[in-house]
Amino acid sequence: MKNNKYKSLIVSYKDGKHESTCIVNKFRELEAGEVLVRTKYSSLNYKDALSVTGTSKIIRKNNLTPGLDFSGIVEETSSKKFSIGEKVFASGSGLGELVDGGFSEYIYIKSDKLLKMPKNLNLLSTMQLGTAGFTAAIAIEKMILNKQNKILGPILISGAAGGVGSISLSILKSLGYETIALTRKKSSTSYLKSIGADHVMYTNIISNSKFLNKKVIGGAIDNIGGDTLDWIIKSTNDGGNVVSVGMASNSELNTTVFPFIMRGVNVLGVSSTNYTGDRRKIWRKLSTKYKPKNLKKINTKIIDMKNIINLSKKIVSGKNKGRVIIKFS
Repeated sequence: MKNNKYKSLIVSYKDGKHESTCIVNKFRELEAGEVLVRTKYSSLNYKDALSVTGTSKIIRKNNLTPGLDFSGIVEETSSKKFSIGEKVFASGSGLGELVDGGFSEYIYIKSDKLLKMPKNLNLLSTMQLGTAGFTAAIAIEKMILNKQNKILGPILISGAAGGVGSISLSILKSLGYETIALTRKKSSTSYLKSIGADHVMYTNIISNSKFLNKKVIGGAIDNIGGDTLDWIIKSTNDGGNVVSVGMASNSELNTTVFPFIMRGVNVLGVSSTNYTGDRRKIWRKLSTKYKPKNLKKINTKIIDMKNIINLSKKIVSGKNKGRVIIKFS
């Protein structure tokens, strides 16, 4: 087998310029504690799209295979934690940023980054959730641990038509929270209501001219950043939690201290890559209590490797909704 070859999408950075190519790689000997996985599915996350299009330097090495997550079958192993033929997956942990990621027919990965398949999930559904689902689950877990109360009002999800937003909507609805989807695309309205949005708002109606806005939400999960996050913080009820998970619009935040010192609003941060908690615990919840009921609707596209670049451009430009899954033969 070691004389065979496999395909991988390689993203290169040279002198600050970005290049995307499909390169043929060769098998090699396993290192200590390493596992070789034959990839069955990956997913195209927003950060992946930024890497592939060169919009932002997510990748921190000169040459690296992108892909924040993948699922597959163990082909070879030098670790006693896993056996040949076992179904496994990985998400975050530096994949596609610091180490080679999932956009490859095969992937070498250290065993401490690899997870066994939870009950109630399979190779496809783990990627329908993927990094987006993991991020949504961490955000919701943080809100609940910080005593997010349903009586405070609805939870707003910005960038609601994206992967994290879609899964957040579905989970929160199943947990009994009233939900508001915030989107810039009126064409996404029916989709958002079908996956868990009680109400839909549009970004063109929000304004940040005041130090404090009327209390209209109990909390929020924000994928946008910038002025949208400012408006969300100013519109949150007393003691509500706002979780920042993305910056699709702007990485800067200009706001006032009034929501914090007059309403006790909490702003919480989430990093799926650098999550320090028990990943297995979050995935157990994603396979049970937090498992969305609308995964097939949220998974709007299944593509192969040749379509990664074109779909990445659509995601960066905001022309895609839901989750894009990459299927390998």
